[in-house]
Amino acid sequence: MLEVSHIKKSFGKTNVLKDVSLQVNKGDVIVILGPSGSGKTTFLRSLVFLEKADGGTLSFGDKTLDLHRAKQNEISWVRKHTAFVFQGYNLFANKTALENVMLGLTVGRGMKKEEAKRIALEALEEVGLADRADYYPSQLSGGQQQRVGIARALAVKPEVIFFDEPTSALDPELVGGVLKVMKKLAKEGVTMVVVTHEMKFAREAASKVVFMKDGVVVEEGTPEAIFTNPQKAETRKFLRRIWQGEDTYEKEPLPLYPKVAAVSAVNFA
Repeated sequence: MLEVSHIKKSFGKTNVLKDVSLQVNKGDVIVILGPSGSGKTTFLRSLVFLEKADGGTLSFGDKTLDLHRAKQNEISWVRKHTAFVFQGYNLFANKTALENVMLGLTVGRGMKKEEAKRIALEALEEVGLADRADYYPSQLSGGQQQRVGIARALAVKPEVIFFDEPTSALDPELVGGVLKVMKKLAKEGVTMVVVTHEMKFAREAASKVVFMKDGVVVEEGTPEAIFTNPQKAETRKFLRRIWQGEDTYEKEPLPLYPKVAAVSAVNFA
């Protein structure tokens, strides 16, 4: 469905991505983990041309694009078939939740207003916010705003949704609601590539976990393989830090992982 090959990206003299490749099949939930500065967000943004890669190719559907030399019509085609959920919601403050979701349809797709409204309401229903359709962002919690962002992504019916740390800007008590929606989408077969530190989501929802460090993919595999028997020392070190309570919101023992004492995670309930 989607395959990225040998992507590279530098900022000045700093090599942020060093020959990164990834394959995504229809219905996959790919979770990308790694310490801050490992290149995860840059990688995700490069796939939708929010950052211009220095090299690499993207095969998507029946098209293969040069990520460095892609033409504007090729970029538009990729964006039309994907959606991106940002860390910081990116909602228009002067528009209601419904209007924010509709924008991608009326402006981005040229859809008539009534049809856009129907689809936007369905998307808000999907994320549990149909009763907040007429609320402005200032009237919504951070978690609710992020769920509006997810509804906006769903409304355009993309082939793949990219999530960039969707819970990182939220207070701990608001994280669970967003992850619950994402877990629901995973069960429904929505194809997703997710950059996150949420270990419990990775364990329960991912079809594949990718660990990145210093601009390269160190290791990838099923959640069970990565969490119970990581092969690389860098992966084990990162997971040990997480399990000891760093970079996490809430400690919770997860007995599935016999090689460590506990995993930090947020309850989906």
